[in-house]
Amino acid sequence: MSELIGSELGLYRVQEPIGTGGMSAVYKAYHPTLDCEVAIKVLPEHLSLDPDFRQRFQQEVRVIARLQHAHILPVLDYGQDKGRLYLVMRYVEHGTLADRLVGGPLDLAEVGHVMHQVGAALICAHDRGVIHRDVKPANVLIDGHGDCYLTDFGLAKVIQDSVRLTSSGVGMGTPAYMSPEQGKGAQVDERSDVYSLGVMLYELVTGRVPFEDEAPMAVMLKHITEPPPPPSTLRPGLAPALEAVILKALAKEPAERYQSVDELLAAFDAAV
Repeated sequence: MSELIGSELGLYRVQEPIGTGGMSAVYKAYHPTLDCEVAIKVLPEHLSLDPDFRQRFQQEVRVIARLQHAHILPVLDYGQDKGRLYLVMRYVEHGTLADRLVGGPLDLAEVGHVMHQVGAALICAHDRGVIHRDVKPANVLIDGHGDCYLTDFGLAKVIQDSVRLTSSGVGMGTPAYMSPEQGKGAQVDERSDVYSLGVMLYELVTGRVPFEDEAPMAVMLKHITEPPPPPSTLRPGLAPALEAVILKALAKEPAERYQSVDELLAAFDAAV
């Protein structure tokens, strides 16, 4: 989508790319009326031209826009131009939690800071019946004060409703962070987000996700069938109580893991 750089989408002048995902690209753009920079997530043309997808996208965006929380990245606008749907969000210039993790695992004080801010955002969404479905460090933006903002609520669901399987056969989402029930194509609830948050906690503490493979389907099968390597094998000296919390969050069966984000955060606080 490099042809969009320098052009206008609706009211917004596209300036430069910020990042790309499996089914979208994000750009920094300028809003001349408000004289401010924003972030625009642009969806591919083949989805944008599908009338059923457009309807679902608009419905989901209206739900997402009503999620008002200090640690949820606000949706400012949405529209369609040049054959592509786009979503306009606040621009956060200091990158993502994924960028921060390039430097290795976080100390436990930082881990707690991230978990409570991202967890609070998820609790707000779950209280309103919204399941994120794609919790991962790349969807956590960090500002200059170190505060976290969770983004991309509901988009995985909208895309999955229209594109049932990717070319590799894995359901839409990010295999490294997807719950077993997502990988099976089963019904999901807030406990699926608990699992994904547990994967993120594992990575914050160890610097690695529990399962890796070049093939996305292989990663998803590991989530479904294999026990995760104990975090203490990657971070010697990790408190057994915290390791137990991480492993319970990653239970294969939803009934065996924490039943809510509140429960996970309470257990984390008790362990540390």
